[in-house]
Amino acid sequence: MDPAMVILLAAGAYAGAGLVFGAAFVLRGVGRVDEAARHAPMGFRLVILPGAVALWPWLLAKWLRAGAEKGRT
Repeated sequence: MDPAMVILLAAGAYAGAGLVFGAAFVLRGVGRVDEAARHAPMGFRLVILPGAVALWPWLLAKWLRAGAEKGRT
């Protein structure tokens, strides 16, 4: 397989996973990660969606840590 095709497939997989994660994060996760965003309007959530798609591995780790910390209290 051509190296360029491998890079494109990897970027597509990353973006696809980011879209799925981003949708879940803006609907449910942002309020768990940041208390100030708990009652944020949908306009704010749509603005942060591209960043959530791009940074999904980091935000997933923060979301998991926030859930674990909430479970300890």
